[in-house]
Order: sequence, then structure tokens, then C-alpha cells
Amino acid sequence: MRSTRVLPLLLTPALGLLVGCDALQPALRYEEAARQLRFTLDRVEPRLELAFPLEQSSLRLRLEVGVDNPSDQRLRTRQVAGALRLSAQGQDLGLGSVSFPEGADIAPKGQSVLKVDVVLNYGDLKSAWGPLSGAVLRHEYATWSLAGEARLEVVGIGFSVPFQVRKTSGQ
Repeated sequence: MRSTRVLPLLLTPALGLLVGCDALQPALRYEEAARQLRFTLDRVEPRLELAFPLEQSSLRLRLEVGVDNPSDQRLRTRQVAGALRLSAQGQDLGLGSVSFPEGADIAPKGQSVLKVDVVLNYGDLKSAWGPLSGAVLRHEYATWSLAGEARLEVVGIGFSVPFQVRKTSGQ
């Protein structure tokens, strides 16, 4: 008699695990869809604001990052951030960190655009000022790059997708 009572007690956790695995399947599908996202640096719109004295000058950047979602899953980013770099005049320079202030809804089989305006002060960019002014004022050849990660959350499970994008400008 006791063995018939023990069997249901042993089967209950096993059934719970099977049901739990089915509950995780949607999250796994979303995570796989997020790994298929393709990022592009669509626009870097620099504007140099010169001031006197020079220490009060700044660089304003309008960045647009495209996110292509080839999957059938609708996704939503919670945070997108990365390190902005400029390669110009034979130098590779770190310009600072960029964080997109709002999450983005990424439609299935569609493309979304993340936009951010960044202001970098002369004091922060003193060592990069020569290559920056060449790229922005004289339209010299330069490569802008952004490497970071997009953080997503689906059904309470968070995960990150790394990305690296670049765009050339100038002659």
C-alpha cells in the first residue's frame, strides 16, 4: 500500500519539470531570435561647435543605429550601450561611452532605428581634437565605430546581445 502512495509523490516533481521546460520554450525562442538581430551604424552626424576659449568647444554627434530583426518574434530592448571610437589620421581613439536612453520595440521581419545625441566637451577630447577636426571640418577619411551590447528581457528572463558596428566618412 505504501508503494502506491510513494509513486505519485515521485511523479509530481518529474511532471513539474516537464511542464517547466515547456514554459521556458518561448523564452528560448526569444533568445534565439535576439541572437539573429543585425546591427548597422546608419548615421554619424558630427557637428563641431567651436567657442572661444577653445576649452569651451564641443562636439555634438547624432548617432543612428539600425536594428534588423529577421525573425518572427517581436523584441524589446531595455538598454543599448557601447563604446564610441574614431579611427582617423592613423590613430584609433576612444571618444567615450554612449547609451541610448530608451528601449526600442523591434518588429518581427522589420527594422528599427535607435537614435541618440551625444555631446563631448573639448576637455574630454583634447588628445583626439586633431583627428576629430580633420574628420568633421575637413571631411577627411575616418571610421566611426560603436561596440557594445543590447540588453533584452522576455518573460522576466534577461539576456544580452553583443554588437559591433562601423561607418566610414570623408573622402
